[in-house]
Amino acid sequence: MVKEKIMEGISVQAAHVSVAMATYNGERFIAEQLRSLAAQERLPAELVICDDLSTDRTVAIIETFARTAPFPVRLYRNDVRLRFSENFMKAIRLCESRYIAFCDQDDIWHPAKIARSLDAMAATGALMCSHRVDLIDDAGAATGQSANLSKRAILQGRTFEPWGVFLGFTCTIDRRLLQWIDPAARPRDLIEYDRPMSHDRWFYLVAGLFGSICYIDEPLASYRQHGGNVFGRTRTTMIGRVRKAVEKYPTYIAQRQRIAADTARLLASVRDGIESPDFHTAADRWSQVAAFYTARHAVFSAPSVAARLRRLYAAYRDRHYRPGWGGGGATLIVQDAIAAVLARRPAPDRR
Repeated sequence: MVKEKIMEGISVQAAHVSVAMATYNGERFIAEQLRSLAAQERLPAELVICDDLSTDRTVAIIETFARTAPFPVRLYRNDVRLRFSENFMKAIRLCESRYIAFCDQDDIWHPAKIARSLDAMAATGALMCSHRVDLIDDAGAATGQSANLSKRAILQGRTFEPWGVFLGFTCTIDRRLLQWIDPAARPRDLIEYDRPMSHDRWFYLVAGLFGSICYIDEPLASYRQHGGNVFGRTRTTMIGRVRKAVEKYPTYIAQRQRIAADTARLLASVRDGIESPDFHTAADRWSQVAAFYTARHAVFSAPSVAARLRRLYAAYRDRHYRPGWGGGGATLIVQDAIAAVLARRPAPDRR
């Protein structure tokens, strides 16, 4: 049974955007995040919060905020723990506006975030918008700025990176992305192998299948880096990269192969009912990506270094490593050759 508490705030002019927030034990930072939502130049039509059985004061802080919030706040308390991505997906489904902005519990939105994101989507017709962020520590002190995550203001067609993803809380989506392909059918996740694809990666994928994504190369939020982040910035040394190649690279390739194959099958199963030429082109590209990762997985499934290198050469000869959408090129085949030598064992078959 869904437990819902609807709290009506002060009625003021609101944009047609819902904010979807997933919470869990966020009492340290959530009040500051909520204040930044109330300070938006273009206020949301509603804030939908799904709390994942917090044991601290998170819910009490939300309830206090809702009494004077300049928009309706709808709070749902889960009966069982859903964990991060599924809790977000629940909140997203419960939103009612045409546009939905994802919101973490511990960041700070700049006042123009909603307005700039919606304006960019209106100007470009994009199905998703993302942006750069400032970086802050757990005390809120500035520590830098994120890298530019896209060299292009518009991602579509062959400029769309199949394995890409933007920080979830930077994303605003068109709710039609919920309707074209059922999110319940999404493949496994690239990071958490035993769970469905994360909400941000899934909507990035679907937006690229049906249209475009716009990117604003300007910080519109402050991304808090602290020990409680579910996902955060990591620093990788050369030794760390070598260790990853030795211990995790084959498993990583195997997971990408499964995701690519599952994605290609999913798109093939729904394409007869979709008239969009862009979708059919994207579906064909995912079939190519699946073939490429099947070839790479075969390399690392070989029991010996010599056998891996022979399979790698065969994949190169069959032009699986040709440059292009979702493919490799010279840099990747060199990387795979090094990993084929260093990897201690083939990836296990987890299916």
